[in-house]
Amino acid sequence: MRLLPLHPFGMRTTFRTCVLVNFAVDPQALQRKLPPHLKPDLHEGKAYLSIVIARMIKMRPDFLPRVFGLTYNQIVYRAVVRRGAERGVTFLRSDADNALMVAAGNAFTFFRFHRSQIDWAENDDEVRIRTRPLDGAKASIEASYNRRTPLAVLPPTSRFRTITEAQAFLSELYVAFGAMRPNERCETVRIERTTWDSAVVADSDGVYDAMTSGLLFDRETASLDSIFLVRNLEYHWRGLSLEAVEETS
Repeated sequence: MRLLPLHPFGMRTTFRTCVLVNFAVDPQALQRKLPPHLKPDLHEGKAYLSIVIARMIKMRPDFLPRVFGLTYNQIVYRAVVRRGAERGVTFLRSDADNALMVAAGNAFTFFRFHRSQIDWAENDDEVRIRTRPLDGAKASIEASYNRRTPLAVLPPTSRFRTITEAQAFLSELYVAFGAMRPNERCETVRIERTTWDSAVVADSDGVYDAMTSGLLFDRETASLDSIFLVRNLEYHWRGLSLEAVEETS
């Protein structure tokens, strides 16, 4: 029984810089992380999880002016799933370097926040990220992304044929799913955003501990597919709705 309402109002922010690190995952390994009403959405027999590494600008309730927003860094581990006939995402873990955001996120959302030290540096040539969870969890990240010369095609590690196909599957997702309530209604947060125009970037031997240490997955169940970079993305999460599951035909 929750003492506080879940997603009681909408939230807005700007993703100033966002890196989407995409992993192909064993479907059974992902299913073990999901509640029964959610299923992995598959591409060529693989499930997918993206680590969303983002510089969040002026995060705020949608009824507050921009000046009152919080600017911070955030890491989200979001799996691509289906709830009945609808595609969306669910959040396995979130890390942030702002204590207020972590406290509010855990009080009012199903995004599973943890406090982390996140060192972010970027210039015209590259974006560098280094994170360390303050609770000691094996979820550190250390990576560098070349933004000066984006790739014209997907890397050989990708199971997608084209950038357009990969973007459609991995980033054209507009709903986040939470738990199923006793009345058979699913906690649902719908998303509005500006166009996600991805650039494919190279990974300079990145370390993503949550995907290799066993905290979420390990080297046997998850492998890097591709990395996207996007800038200046306007995001709006609506407040919670409780929705019946639309069954597949």
